[in-house]
Amino acid sequence: MTTIDFPGRLAAAFFVAGCPWRCRYCHNHLLQNSGEPVKSWQEVESFLDKRRGFLEGIVISGGEPCMHKSLPAFLAMLREKGYATAVHTNGYYSAMLRRILMTGLVDFVAMDVKAPPRAYDRVTGGQGTCIEVSRSIDLIINSDCDYEFRTTYHPDILSEHELIETTRAIAAAGAKRFYLQRFRNIGVADKELSESCELAIIPDAAVELAESLFDTFEVR
Repeated sequence: MTTIDFPGRLAAAFFVAGCPWRCRYCHNHLLQNSGEPVKSWQEVESFLDKRRGFLEGIVISGGEPCMHKSLPAFLAMLREKGYATAVHTNGYYSAMLRRILMTGLVDFVAMDVKAPPRAYDRVTGGQGTCIEVSRSIDLIINSDCDYEFRTTYHPDILSEHELIETTRAIAAAGAKRFYLQRFRNIGVADKELSESCELAIIPDAAVELAESLFDTFEVR
């Protein structure tokens, strides 16, 4: 259960497997999608039915939820059971994101913005990743859905200048809500990174800039 992943609602988080990226600081290593669920469908439905009237929303996280073709059907089922819905995404699957936004299946989207455009492939380990990410940012900002953008900082991943570039780029796109997240080494598989520090310190210049650019901003 969570009180922070779906602002204003008491929610439960469902984690799905599979992600096309290999970000070093990732602490949710749900990368392999074997097709065999950890929880059966019956267990999922039982969980949801028992918590009606107590939980207000369900967060779909990962891994990367938008890589799954069944995401719209799952969100529709949650709505039928009376739950508000939230999706956490990296923005790589803009077509799926467009689908769930345009059909009104999601109430809140949280998107991780990894880096400025020129550094995106370096951080994600992908190819041409910033193109789809840019589309997703525009989709979210121009939708009627509540949202937040957030960037995780570690000095071995992003320089201070790159962090500031990222912040400026998100603001220039028209975003109103942004969070800078301190890297935490709990659960991080990258041994070198996990041993580098327990908690990264966000540069003051980046914090001051973000405070001036966004209606809502916090360091987490």
